[in-house]
Amino acid sequence: MNPSHDRTSSWSRQRRAVFEALLRTPGFVSAQALHLTMRTNGENIGLATVYRSLHALAASGRAETIQSAAGTQLFGAAAEGRQHRLVCRVCRRRVPITATFVDDWATEIAAEHSFTDVHLVVEITGNCGACSAAPRPRATGECCTRSACRC
Repeated sequence: MNPSHDRTSSWSRQRRAVFEALLRTPGFVSAQALHLTMRTNGENIGLATVYRSLHALAASGRAETIQSAAGTQLFGAAAEGRQHRLVCRVCRRRVPITATFVDDWATEIAAEHSFTDVHLVVEITGNCGACSAAPRPRATGECCTRSACRC
């Protein structure tokens, strides 16, 4: 999504900055982590403003939210159209997947119950290949390259 696209022109400078930071962030991130990144990059913004902006972005469909295994709400830039994905529970990497059979099933079930304007998100969580690989032993002085290293 382009940050200057359509209705974003009425956004405050800070909401636009949060959206642009979210677009630059791979995968999902907590409000606290996004705030820290923004502050580290020189953005003068408060944590409460980041929270408000992320919730407004989610309400408008510009951001997606998921829950971490610990129950923390995480935010990511929303993809256009229906979005289905695999999400790594360790590094939070997300991989878009095609699930047309699920879309067809959901449309059929919704129609049977007279539901319209149905929004469906399929999220399959697991551990990606990099996070599933055994970490290198610390005795060698080397560590694995995972962003959420547990070595």
